[in-house]
Amino acid sequence: MNRNSIDIAPPPGVGLIQKTLQILDLFQANAPAWTQSEISKKTGMPRSTVNRLVKFLTERGHLTVLYGQNRYSLGPASVDLGRRAAALFDFRGLCRPILARLSQETQETIILTSVVGAGNAVRCVDQIESTRDGLRVFEQIGNVLPLNAGAAPRAVLAALPESDRERFLSGQLRAVTDSTPTSTAGLRRKIAETRRRGFAVSNGETYEGVVGIGAAFYWGDGSPAGSLAIALPAQRASADVVTRMGELLKGACDEVSAMMAAGKVGAPTTPES
Repeated sequence: MNRNSIDIAPPPGVGLIQKTLQILDLFQANAPAWTQSEISKKTGMPRSTVNRLVKFLTERGHLTVLYGQNRYSLGPASVDLGRRAAALFDFRGLCRPILARLSQETQETIILTSVVGAGNAVRCVDQIESTRDGLRVFEQIGNVLPLNAGAAPRAVLAALPESDRERFLSGQLRAVTDSTPTSTAGLRRKIAETRRRGFAVSNGETYEGVVGIGAAFYWGDGSPAGSLAIALPAQRASADVVTRMGELLKGACDEVSAMMAAGKVGAPTTPES
């Protein structure tokens, strides 16, 4: 007997579950609607199998037929499941080891944020305070900041799809300090710089005398989920230090994004209000 063939057959019914999930995985931001024929071609499943599974998913609200078309998109049950998953997702459990490593590498305050509400703000969900003597910087856990105020929020703003970014820019830009950018033109320049460098830099935008450096991380579908940031007193933030810390953050956020895409999540927590 071929040893490689032992115990590799999935349990009964798992194959059907795999096919169902394969269909659901097709529905992405850049491909939101599919016909049964397209699903069959993309997955290699027989049309009869696709028809049966699509009917099952539609009856339970996970898919919906687009009005006047023979195309399907994600339904309300899938949307609700996604919202519950996002609310229960434990960013702190997932990111704590990475925050701890960044703290050791920089000895400055490390901040974790998540996107909240309609995507117009971020909330500080965790931090590790600086271990350096003298002036220290900290952010209150639970604080909510608009996307124009500071490096951590602006990293998320720069990572948004253009339509969402323009929607935010068309609204009122709230100031947290006198240094918070509130002009659309000025903020556009900062967004362009953030996208070019891969990380955002702020100076006094949320706290006077504090420099922030932030980078975004992403859900599996490529939409921004939050950011990691380093905060330090302005007198310690030379150009070389900012560049080095920005590169550290980019690498750390790549790690978080990869883990989220792979489904390596932390333990569920109570949803935040």
